Amino acid sequence: MSMGRDTGAAGTPGDYRTIPHESTTTASSITDQRTFDEWVVKNIQVRECYKFVKEKDDVDNDPICHCKNKLSKHPKLSSDFMEMPEESSWTQNDNTMLTKNNAFGKITFDVEECSEEAQYMRIAKDYSEKPRIEILKSLFADFWKLDEPDLLISVSGGAKSFNVPQDICASFQQGLLNAARSTRAWIITGGQHCGVMKLVGGVIGQSISTTRIPTIGVGNWGKTWKNNLLVHNRSGHYGGQREATTYPIEPPDKGYATLDPNHTHHFLVDDGTTGTDGIEYEFRAALETLICEKFMIQNVPLPMVCIMVEGGMRSLEIAISTLRKGTGNTLVVLKGSGRASDILCYGFENSIEIDSDGTGGRKERKMPAECDVEIKRLIEKDFGKYKIEKQMLDLILEISAYRDFVTIYSIQNPEPLDFYILSSLMKSSANANVLAATKMRQMRLAITWGHAKIAREFIFSQKLYKFSAYELEQLMLFAITKQRTEFVKLLMDYGCDLKQFLTAKNLKILFNSLDPKSGGYRLLMEKAERKLRKMKFDGNRNVEEGPGTRTPEIQLSEVGSLLARIMQGSYTSIFNTHKKKYENGAATFDNPFDLMTVYCALDNCQDMALLFWKKSRTPMATGIIAHRIYNYLDMMESKWARMDEEMTEQLEKAASDFESLSYGLMTMCYHNYEKKEWVNILEVKMIDWGNLSLFEIGQITGAKNFLSHAAYQSYLTDIWMGEVHPSTPFFLLAFCAVLPPLPIFLKYNSKFGKKNADLNPRTDKSGTDKDDQVGKKPNPLRRLQLFYTSPAVKFILNGITYLIFLGLYICSILEGNECNCEDHPSDETCGPNTNMVGWKDYYLIIFVGSTIPIEISQVIDGNTKSVLKKFKIYFKQMYNVVDLLAIIVFTIAFTLKLSVKCNDDERYMIYKFSNYHYFRLFSSFCFILYSLRFIQMFEMNAKIGPKIFMLKRMAVDLFFFLFLLAVFTFSYCVASEALLYPFHDRPVNETIFTAFRRSYFNVFGDLDIEGLSNRFVTGHCNEKSFMYMEYHEFIMENHLDGTIENLTDLRTRWEEINEERLKKLEDNSSKSMEKRESANKDPPTFLEYTDDYCERWPEHSDGNDPLDLLEDSPVAITNYYICFMLLCIYVLTVNIMLINLLIAIFSNTYSDSKAKSGIIYKTQRASVIVEFEERPWLPNPLSLIYFACVSPFKMLKSCCGKQRRYSSARKDSRKASDSNTAARARRAQLIEAECMVLHLKKETNKKDGLVILEAQNKKISSAVEKIVSELKQITLKQHKETLWV
Repeated sequence: MSMGRDTGAAGTPGDYRTIPHESTTTASSITDQRTFDEWVVKNIQVRECYKFVKEKDDVDNDPICHCKNKLSKHPKLSSDFMEMPEESSWTQNDNTMLTKNNAFGKITFDVEECSEEAQYMRIAKDYSEKPRIEILKSLFADFWKLDEPDLLISVSGGAKSFNVPQDICASFQQGLLNAARSTRAWIITGGQHCGVMKLVGGVIGQSISTTRIPTIGVGNWGKTWKNNLLVHNRSGHYGGQREATTYPIEPPDKGYATLDPNHTHHFLVDDGTTGTDGIEYEFRAALETLICEKFMIQNVPLPMVCIMVEGGMRSLEIAISTLRKGTGNTLVVLKGSGRASDILCYGFENSIEIDSDGTGGRKERKMPAECDVEIKRLIEKDFGKYKIEKQMLDLILEISAYRDFVTIYSIQNPEPLDFYILSSLMKSSANANVLAATKMRQMRLAITWGHAKIAREFIFSQKLYKFSAYELEQLMLFAITKQRTEFVKLLMDYGCDLKQFLTAKNLKILFNSLDPKSGGYRLLMEKAERKLRKMKFDGNRNVEEGPGTRTPEIQLSEVGSLLARIMQGSYTSIFNTHKKKYENGAATFDNPFDLMTVYCALDNCQDMALLFWKKSRTPMATGIIAHRIYNYLDMMESKWARMDEEMTEQLEKAASDFESLSYGLMTMCYHNYEKKEWVNILEVKMIDWGNLSLFEIGQITGAKNFLSHAAYQSYLTDIWMGEVHPSTPFFLLAFCAVLPPLPIFLKYNSKFGKKNADLNPRTDKSGTDKDDQVGKKPNPLRRLQLFYTSPAVKFILNGITYLIFLGLYICSILEGNECNCEDHPSDETCGPNTNMVGWKDYYLIIFVGSTIPIEISQVIDGNTKSVLKKFKIYFKQMYNVVDLLAIIVFTIAFTLKLSVKCNDDERYMIYKFSNYHYFRLFSSFCFILYSLRFIQMFEMNAKIGPKIFMLKRMAVDLFFFLFLLAVFTFSYCVASEALLYPFHDRPVNETIFTAFRRSYFNVFGDLDIEGLSNRFVTGHCNEKSFMYMEYHEFIMENHLDGTIENLTDLRTRWEEINEERLKKLEDNSSKSMEKRESANKDPPTFLEYTDDYCERWPEHSDGNDPLDLLEDSPVAITNYYICFMLLCIYVLTVNIMLINLLIAIFSNTYSDSKAKSGIIYKTQRASVIVEFEERPWLPNPLSLIYFACVSPFKMLKSCCGKQRRYSSARKDSRKASDSNTAARARRAQLIEAECMVLHLKKETNKKDGLVILEAQNKKISSAVEKIVSELKQITLKQHKETLWV
């Protein structure tokens, strides 16, 4: 399930702005840099000493001024510079001046751990005062471009003498990081690479995030190590693009500190001196005040938390400065971190409140005498014998006076540091004197942090402030966008009315604030972008865009279209049916909890979806639709190939949970209420869900577990049998179906009596049925109608006629090719134009023609208005695809047969023989399709139905397995063919087919080792190859021996020796020519002049192995053994590895399917029942009569706009008045609400039972441990006594 996401305001992303890793050199960046440089030089100044007064000499003859700077470092080029006499006095006001800034811009650090750039700014101490510091607002917003924070965290503590335990450091870092991430906080420290500042920078730098948390360091320019590297050239330093300054990270000299590389921004405060301590603290306090005032909301400053870790006197001064501002700022002290923090914790916990004036009006804090002594001892221990005891004690007492604004944190506490940071803010807002806007801001922080326990403890429980309805709605909107389920529940318990809250405007905001990672957001944005492109293409320039960077804006109508798409076009949302109504932002909804469940499902927030689902007025339908949404999002995740396994698991689990919840509610209703109640729940139309019933929603969504429920299946059984009594055997139905008078004597339901008259919506208030009087048995004609309109009888009749169709089709395909003229005189009607189509063929044509209206009606009755979606729904059913292919192939086949004519004399076809051949070919494939179509008839069987599902799954597995088999088979067949037949001249297609056939049958054990040897000799040992080898050997022997030197004489001599063989070769070649001429083939190639030696090799082998003929050919023998080795590898790989892999896959598929066989069968049964309920009561081909009578009325109804929303033959038997429907819907909602209470009570009891069981187990285990320990003691005692004896 999805955790909360960090967003700012509703609908605004909450990520920090990414700070670039490297500077760009584009024209715009150069312009921005020039503008920034000019702005800094104009508005930000620094302070430098311009009147040099010598204080002492230096060793290198470079005297030092009273400002602690050497003479060489004074700005001598300035026209204002003067060297004053040594006896002159030096003051900061008289001897220093404000001048242009020469140290600012970007900085990079020479350290591998940090590759990020940071911003730095040298600034005079004078900017600690107003109005000069106000200029920094433009710096933050316009140039540094920092996002608005929700919290300011100021960290103070030890710097150089920093010795904090590792566990406290780890707890502090993790808590600080969690707080900063969840609240978009800014962090302010001293900015040095030491002490607590290094600790803060380390955790910020090591955090894995695409964005950096703004961490601002306020340091001392005069104590910054190698600050001269940060100074620019005074002439033209802001003329254009400038590279970032590189700053080294190295151990500094005593009294100096380096900048921390993990801070994002640095302010270096300058007062014109070097080495002066504490000049930055005043500027830091003013900067914190400025930031809090800049991001003020409704005159409420930004909340600020000061965290104190270890530290000394300066840390206490920063802490009291934070508390004195009186804006609700808080202090969090880390107990156990050492030095000033521990002393403050001790004093805070032990100080007492006294009445200073004796009247009870003025209160102050005082330290008891023994505590006062202990504090002085601690101060002397940590800080030595300095005269600061009185100052520190006064600061501690003053801090202790802010009891509601100080929080002590220890790592022994059960909650993390970020929890106590928020607790401090909540504790300050719990004060009655705090403004309401502060409480709102603190509540937003609590929601952002996700700690509902704190908000309940400090805000809602004390009831110091009553939130207005508007404020509750704003908090609810913020909590939902943050996915804070606990806060949503808290706000609802506090009195937030969801119906009043969920206006069209707020719902639109919520859908525009969906998590960008969720599938729902992506689907809606794709739809909105397509709409925007269409509007722009049509020339509409007034295109409304969403807030911020989210363009275009998501409209509610697009949400409705997406829901219709998820529901396969069967659902028409109120956003589309009442589009104008919900364009008004103030419009409300009657089903807010249902809509919020859908919203949370699209946002992948299961916890919140469950919270709203529990309060839904149609929880079963809402749960099934949420199940469908999660399944659809899971399917889209696979389609987008995002490979997010965690997301896939979340979606699958959420879908399963909602289906299980709906199943549980139906179980409660099924076991605790009468049949008429849960039948009413399944039948009643729900306005909230597009006027669909729960039965129809179950069919559309395909919730298999829900479809397999006993109540759902019982309802399907009632539909299946119609008005025929359910106890009627199936064989009796089949027997009566073929003998029309017999159904009159069957037993029918008692629905026509008074017992279940309230179940029949066709009965009026007086108890009169539209067709029959209640209590009277139906007449014989009515019984026949009820019998033949039941889906079970339709199924039987269609099965019988389908078997007749298949039998006649077999006869049509397998009969001979004679013309059917037995009943006609040959000289009159059986002429050359007589075709071969007989009465069986005409029956087949009529039968197939009768299936076409059924397929067309299935497309027309698709539960959507879009023609394209109708076809999509139609083609999703496998049997519909088979039907369509069979009709097309049948039409082609019998068109070919109609084109075949007969001979006048011999009554055989005399031309277009190929047409008849193709007719049989297409008919064969068509028969296969119709045979496969008959499988649906077996899906109603509880034994065979699951097996059919297994076959379908195994077919899918086999399809992918064939790819592996094809790789091995083709690789072997090509290699073996090349080695076996190097001298063949067959066509390539014939060669490939022969090789593949041989390799494929090898898979099934047809190895034919002897045939391999014969084929190998056949391929290598033709007459041409032998004669060529003999001729080559004869020439080489005689020519090298010098017997005959002339090659022409050698050739003549060899021809004389082999005269008979050449003559026979010539005879065989002439025969081959004659065969080719008679077959109209091309002239033979060179290889075809040779005789096939495989016919003659036994004459030359004398009974030996045919491979002996190749003993003089090492290459051929080598090829043979290679081919044999390839065969062994191929058989080992395919016959053993791949075949066993396929068996394992099938076994796994069988096991999975067997475990779900009950659910599979019931799901298939439901689809078959619904399909045959829609079928006409006349079977094929008689259904043509039905369509001929019904189609004109249906077309007229469609033209009048009265096409039904959901195709159902039950509509006549379930039609009721509007008032009756409303009453039934209200009754169903009440029953579902009661079932929800029972279900929740059962879940609570189950949890309580688990808790009790766990407690009992603990009690038993403790008792067992006690007994075991006692037995050990007894055994030990007995052992000691035995030894003593």
